[in-house]
Amino acid sequence: MRRPQQDHHHLHNNHHHHHHHYHHQHHHHHHHGPSASPTRSRQIHEKDESRLAKVKRVLAVSLLGRNGGSTRIFGTRLDSIEPYLDTGVPFVVHRLCNYIEVHGFQSAAVFRLSGGSPRLAERLRAAFERRGDADLETAACPPTAATLLRQYLKELPQPVVPSTLVARLLSIHSQNYANDRDCWINLTKELLSTLPSSHYCLLGYLALYLSRYEAKHGRSAGVCGVFAPVILPHVPPATTLLRDILAEASVLFPDW
Repeated sequence: MRRPQQDHHHLHNNHHHHHHHYHHQHHHHHHHGPSASPTRSRQIHEKDESRLAKVKRVLAVSLLGRNGGSTRIFGTRLDSIEPYLDTGVPFVVHRLCNYIEVHGFQSAAVFRLSGGSPRLAERLRAAFERRGDADLETAACPPTAATLLRQYLKELPQPVVPSTLVARLLSIHSQNYANDRDCWINLTKELLSTLPSSHYCLLGYLALYLSRYEAKHGRSAGVCGVFAPVILPHVPPATTLLRDILAEASVLFPDW
């Protein structure tokens, strides 16, 4: 997508700069080299070493782009998280979605609310918070990964689509969807384009992702009932709106 790629490019440049700085420091430290014993070298360059350690620590966090242990992952604002590569979404979202698609998309029950193990979900979540990733392959439980994805979306401080915008989307939907599909699509696209970039990207990513799942299993798999409350928060749930957004996902999000 156009917007996130620009954002990412900018961040990539920043990382490149830091990376270069790191190599410079690293090189500088070793320059005083082999003539001094390691112990003596450590004493002489203690200040340099502590600075280098600090630079390394900062880089361990920033270069991974996965909030390496210093920042919470669940419950963090979307706009404060760097998108993972060119996906436009946080690493945790892409990691969970990708794992479920590879290992769970064949199951019509993978997204059911009762799926998975709460204890395993807790363990995997702790791993994400501790190291920025979790060994989903060894855990081998796509329904638990689906539970984690829902938890992540539910705990965003600002929902993927704010409830005020959901109300406007619902009103456009009820006025136009049945009579003039093209009009509904255009007005909906216009409204969605007012979302902050990080929210727009996540909505597009999820809409296309879930529409691929529905293409396999149809609507009886109940994806909209499960995800409407965490993507389009509203009372009563905006299940029908999500259903129609999924059906038109490739038209509503043409940049993907």
